[in-house]
Order: sequence, then C-alpha cells, then structure tokens
Amino acid sequence: MKNNIMIVCALGVFISTNLVVAAATPTLVISNTASSVNIAVTGADHNATVTFNYPNTSVSNPGSVSYTSLDLGQTDSSGSFSVSVAPNSYGLSGGISTYVTVGGSSSSHVAWPISTSTASQVGSLSLSQHSISLVVGQSVSIFPMNTANTVYIQGNSNSSVASAYVQSSNNSVSITGLNVGSSIVSICAPTAGCGAVSVTVTAPTQKITFSQSPIYVIAGQPSQNFSIYGPGTYYGLTNTNKDAISVSIDGTNLILKGLAIGKSTISICADGYSCGSVTVNSLSSGSSIPTQATILAPVTSGFDQPPQISSLTISSNNADGLFFGPSSTISINFGTNVSVTNVQVKIAGVQTLVTQGSNGLYYVSYRSTGNAAMPLSAIASFTDLSGRVGQSYFWIGNSAVNSPTASTVSAVSTSNGHVGVPSQLSGSGSFTKYLYSGISDSEVTILQQRLKAGGFFTGLVTGYFGPQTKAAVGAYQKKNGLAAVGVVGPSTRTLLNKGI
Repeated sequence: MKNNIMIVCALGVFISTNLVVAAATPTLVISNTASSVNIAVTGADHNATVTFNYPNTSVSNPGSVSYTSLDLGQTDSSGSFSVSVAPNSYGLSGGISTYVTVGGSSSSHVAWPISTSTASQVGSLSLSQHSISLVVGQSVSIFPMNTANTVYIQGNSNSSVASAYVQSSNNSVSITGLNVGSSIVSICAPTAGCGAVSVTVTAPTQKITFSQSPIYVIAGQPSQNFSIYGPGTYYGLTNTNKDAISVSIDGTNLILKGLAIGKSTISICADGYSCGSVTVNSLSSGSSIPTQATILAPVTSGFDQPPQISSLTISSNNADGLFFGPSSTISINFGTNVSVTNVQVKIAGVQTLVTQGSNGLYYVSYRSTGNAAMPLSAIASFTDLSGRVGQSYFWIGNSAVNSPTASTVSAVSTSNGHVGVPSQLSGSGSFTKYLYSGISDSEVTILQQRLKAGGFFTGLVTGYFGPQTKAAVGAYQKKNGLAAVGVVGPSTRTLLNKGI
C-alpha cells in the first residue's frame, strides 16, 4: 500500500513540473527626442532577455524581408525594460516596422520614429498618407511625395489584416483591408529613406436593405422581384418559414413567391460582415395588400464611398496651339462630391500648389517645359470630414502609350479640344481578381475603361466599384449571355480577358 501511494505522489510531482506557463505579452513603446530614441518594454516576463527585431532588406531584392535580432538587456522584477539609443542606431530610418520578443512572446509592431532633429529629417520618405482607415475589401494607393525613385515595401506588420503590394505602373503601393485589425506598412525608396503607413481596418457599418419592408405577397400568385441594396456579393440566405414563402436571389433581386398563408423572416448577408432581414407576409387570395411606400436605394449602395473628383477641366494658355509647348501653363480645376480637406496634387511627379476658389473648386497650375514625358501623370488626394481618404489618378494627354494596367483616369477633355485618348485594351490577362461593389483597385480602373469603351459605363473612371460600375457590369453580362449579377467572377473575367 505504501509503495502504491509513493508512485502516485511521484507521478503527481512529474505532472506538476511539466506544466507550461504562457509567456506574458510585452508592450513596446518607442519615443524620441532631438538626440535619442527611447525603447521601453512593459508587461513582459520578469528577469527575461529583451530581443529587438528589425527588418533587414536585401539590396539585390528589396521586396525580400528578413529580420535581424539583437539582445538589448533584461527586464526587471516587474517585467519592465528601458534603454536610450542614438536615432541612427541599427541604421534604421523613420517608419521602419520593429518589435521585441521577451520569453518567447512578441510585442505588436511599432514604427521606428522619424528624428525630431530637422537636419536628420532629410532623406525621410514623405507619403501621400501616413494613416489610413479602411473597411474590409476597400483599397487605397499610397504615393511617394518627395522622390521619383522606385518605392518598395520594407515590411508589413500584419499581412492578415492588410495586404500591400507595389504598383509599378504608377510607382505606388496599394493597400487593401482584408480583416478587422491594424497593421503598419513600411515603404522605402533608395536615397529617400522610409515612411510608415498606419492601417486600421474595420467592418463596414452599412446593412443590407430592401426596396420594401415589410413585404406582402399573395399566396399562389407568380413570383415577385424586390430590390436588394448593399455592398458585396449576396450569400447566406435564410428563410424561417419555407412552407409559406419561396425565396431566391438573382443578382440584386430578391425573388419571392407565396406558397401558403403565413409569415417568414428572410435574411441575407454579403461580403464584409454585412447582413439584413425583412419580414415577408403571404396573404390569402383576394386580400388587400396594405399601402406600401417604396424605399429608394441609398445614395451609395456599396461600402461607405470615399470622396472623389466630380468635375474636372484642363486648359492651356499657349496661344500657338501647342498645348504642352515650352513655357505653357496648364491649368487644372476640379470639384469633389463632398467637402474635403488636405487636398494635394502631384503632376509628373512634382508636388504642386493647390488653391481653393470662392466657388469651392480647387485650382492647380503646372508650367510645361516642353520636354516632359507624355502623357503627364496626375494624382489628386484628399480627405473628407469623416476621415475617409479619396484619390483620383488621371493622365493629361494621349494615354494610348500607357500600359493597360495603369491605375489612371485616361480620358480627359480639355478646353481647347485636346482629348486624352483611352488606352486600347484588349483585356488579355488584365483581370485576375474578384471585383465587386465597394472596392477600389487598379483592375476596377481597367474594368471601367473597358466598359466605357463598350458603351456600358458613362461615369467617371475612378477605380472605385460603385453603383454605376455594378450596373454597367450587369449590362455587359446580360449582353454576353451571363447572369446579370453585377460582379466580376470567373465567367465574366474569362470573357473580359478574351477581349469580348
């Protein structure tokens, strides 16, 4: 009996000594003064080694990122650690994404700060936006503002939250929200240093709505269509009373048929966490349907639409008819669909002065050298009063020489009759993504150009997939024998890439 007891006790000791205790998650804060950078860690394991991690980019392949690890010291008995280093320590530029590891647990990524010393700020990369807020599925392009050198991505602290890739066609970085969360994208350019973009991704707040609510149908009568308003592709259809109501979805139409007297709650969802429900009443034959007010579609039935250019005029003061001749001043004025702030315009890679007139329009002048590469690229960015960032890209002049993958508005009328000619797009290989309402993407720009050339799309080419684009895609699909669902899936993509 004693031996058995001893064995049990020994086994108990063995189990207890092999329990694994999770390491505490450290918090990293990096701050700076004119002469130093302070690296502070709190909430970490006690008396444990603090390892500082920063990216080491291959010179031959800037897009290939590995991390260098450096032991800085140990936390104290409360799990804290702090050290001050010189701003140029480890050869890091402002905006580089860093983190620490303590006891096998890593902190969130934190950007290495830009020095407060004016002299040391020279060489830091200025970006069109350093902080952006996206909804899932939304994209925005980030442009270098103080260099023409090719940019590359130094790091992305949370690639599951946001994707980032370089668009070589216009030397920008496209960032797309994938999941709710936050990330820091570090962007660099040779000789210009680096900059960081803080990315916050949220779920869309817009709900799926319907053209009537509640809905009434007569049992035994033919099916009726009701409009669905909202972003994304609809899925997740539920019907609480299948005996009374038959329901299906065709594009943006909810198709209902009364089978028997009764009531059902119909719910559908769409890409991006957005759902909506409607009550459907199936009445007996001869019943009087209550007076129903038709619900109009929201102003924007996609994701919250970013601000965009709503009017655009371009002119030249050259009296000899040489629109882009030496010393010509090219004048651009544009309006936006909502009130905006922080308006910036870059023409041919040069940041230009923007003024606002009493009429609310924005005015920009560009002095032509007569030797600039044609057509001239133009980028306008601005922020609306709720913080959404909008960007519009267009060419001034004949854009037929440009790559069909360029993210641009390529048809621009000018006051003296000169017109930017759209690229001749065969569509071969141009489309690789699933395109739907609410996203902004370079392929949406190409799509709008294609649909515009085919007479399906009459709106402004912005790269944003809004209601007009959705309707144009539906019209294209209907003409080519596809279901008019208004999104670009595999079948539609195949036709587009064949140049149909």
